[in-house]
Amino acid sequence: MKVLGISCGRKLGNTEILVKEALMGAESLGAEVELVRLNDLNLKPCTGCNACVVSLLEKSSSGDCVIKDDFKFIEEKIMECDGLILGSPIYEKGPTGLLKILADRMGPSHDVAFRMISKKVREEKGITSGKPVDERSFKTRSASLIAVGGSEWDTLALPMMQLSVISTHMDIVDKILVNWTGLPGSVLFRDEIIERARKSGEHVVKTLLKQEDRRISDEKERPEYIGEKGICPICHSKLIEIRNEDKNYPAICAVCGVKGTLNVINNKVKFEVSKEDSYHAHVYLSGKFEHGDELKNIALKPNPKIEELPKLMEKYKNYLSYSKPDKK
Repeated sequence: MKVLGISCGRKLGNTEILVKEALMGAESLGAEVELVRLNDLNLKPCTGCNACVVSLLEKSSSGDCVIKDDFKFIEEKIMECDGLILGSPIYEKGPTGLLKILADRMGPSHDVAFRMISKKVREEKGITSGKPVDERSFKTRSASLIAVGGSEWDTLALPMMQLSVISTHMDIVDKILVNWTGLPGSVLFRDEIIERARKSGEHVVKTLLKQEDRRISDEKERPEYIGEKGICPICHSKLIEIRNEDKNYPAICAVCGVKGTLNVINNKVKFEVSKEDSYHAHVYLSGKFEHGDELKNIALKPNPKIEELPKLMEKYKNYLSYSKPDKK
């Protein structure tokens, strides 16, 4: 069993300290551990070229990203791990921009539903050319998220971190939010936080040890979650978007996308989701397959007027040149 730690912070900063403490907890229960510091990698932004999605949904191929940088390195580390400890400092209420780049690159190319569709079509049609999807995409993984900030400007941190692993179908078994640790190393003076991080790493391993069947499935009971219970009953997020124009579903979880209603009971807001609606959540395969169908049948469906596109583009093609810094 292998547990990977990804730290998005400075060397020996508070984030790295907590990620390492969690890895120590995992190692104490017999796991092989490894640490990657995301800032050491050269990761370029996603260009939105759709090559990975087309590869998976139209060519029944591997979905490999075509951008040449260090993405292959971190992709392989994530594919070979069984558990993940993901830690990030909080900048402007969210995780680091580099983690968002990784999330954008992993999102479509590693959407497990897209990969299942690619595999199924490939097998049904007997396709032997090209590269098939990585079989490791279909094993269950458990993850813990650790967000570390200097104040309470933190509302987008854990939700965005959870989104960074949602497409790979990892089970989020713990989430830790740490505030008021602005100075490097200051978390070491908070014994309860250090112990909490170690417990998180241990829980990732304990969760994996309980899973005899490691294949991804909606039929299996979801693993125990030990973090703070959020308002969403599906993914434990606290981030809910209000949609007053929708009379049937005036609220939606900003992380897992499940729709429901809000009620105030004993001065506490409750987000209520029916069992039927819960399976539309993006944390379930059923919700991911819905998204795949939407992309294939709507977003990637050629417009019947596609032949007119070059002419329509002419208006914008030569309008303004890009402002760039002078090359020295």
